[in-house]
Amino acid sequence: GTRILCSGFWGLARHVNYIGEIIQAVALALPGYLASGSLLPWAYPLYYVALFIPRQMDDDALCKRKYGEKWEEYCRLVPWRMIPGVY
Repeated sequence: GTRILCSGFWGLARHVNYIGEIIQAVALALPGYLASGSLLPWAYPLYYVALFIPRQMDDDALCKRKYGEKWEEYCRLVPWRMIPGVY
């Protein structure tokens, strides 16, 4: 049968791994902003936000079709999508 990992990081939020990518993009953009004062480096983390918000919605829909009731129970146990306590 199929099982859903709901411990560790995946017990905090369903797509918590996407936040790591966004934090990394912020870490890479910050020096460019501090060195130049330009807002252009912030386009990089904003790109990831624009990519991952719809992607986690698509992932949720796909997982609901694949896992059915198990996914719904997981969503009840782990209500946060990406950021524990926030979203």
